[in-house]
Amino acid sequence: MNPIIQCVPNFSEGRDPFAVESIVDAAREASAARIVDYSFDPDHNRLVVTFLGGPEEIRLAVFASASKAIELIDMRRHTGAHPRIGAVDVVPLAPIQGITMRECVDLSYEIGRDIADKLGVPVYFYEQSAILSHRVNLADIRRGGYECLRAGSLQGDRAPDLGPCRAHPTAGATVVGARGPLIAYNVNLDSRDMEVAQAIVRKVRSGEAGLEGVKSMSVWLAAKSKAQVSMNITRPDAVSMRDVYLFVEGEARKFGAEVAESEIIGAVPRKYLDGTSPQELKAVRFKDSQILDTWL
Repeated sequence: MNPIIQCVPNFSEGRDPFAVESIVDAAREASAARIVDYSFDPDHNRLVVTFLGGPEEIRLAVFASASKAIELIDMRRHTGAHPRIGAVDVVPLAPIQGITMRECVDLSYEIGRDIADKLGVPVYFYEQSAILSHRVNLADIRRGGYECLRAGSLQGDRAPDLGPCRAHPTAGATVVGARGPLIAYNVNLDSRDMEVAQAIVRKVRSGEAGLEGVKSMSVWLAAKSKAQVSMNITRPDAVSMRDVYLFVEGEARKFGAEVAESEIIGAVPRKYLDGTSPQELKAVRFKDSQILDTWL
């Protein structure tokens, strides 16, 4: 069985179509890794690309796309709703078939060395690749954002695992790591009232919702004049997208709002759609190519 890794690098660019296409094309030209999906939006100001391939294919695709992103993105001018610390913000690796988590961890260290040594960007390792216990959680590494990193030297708890002890002047820093399955899932409300989205997020974070392994934040979508509940489902075997959708829908209705649409970002295994459908979830722009099994 050929080893297959799912790699989902996130880049801090969602407003310049030329930059987006250049980053994706760089990976396409440098590697035989499959580009399963990519999406970007101006409010998060973020590009999310999904690669599938073997270890060396993934390594080449990440390095090529990271090099192009660092060439084109200037974090000094970057604004957006999504937390970020760099142009190549985070590079997650997940084993899909024929490869172990340990092997993905080892690959993450190789990718980190490429970015640190060849591109001069500080690198932090997270999740299964974390070298320090306080860096397992991505949110802890990102605390304060790019602005905090570039304010001074990176020392003590902020010292990178690899690379220079100062943020790259235009590219900031990068987080790399191996992790289990994750679904990036956004629910857009038909409301301009951010207090509704914030109330739903507080309920999710409190644990009262029973949505185990769901991280959430509220986002104002200026391009759509809508409030969004943006989520990462980090334990998709424990809680389904349908459960998450129905919870957000039910909470929104308490405030007289409805769900306008939802978005599934990247590729997901078919089993996580069992018992529901993109139509039931009001998932817009969802394509068959986003079903991971299609590529396996």
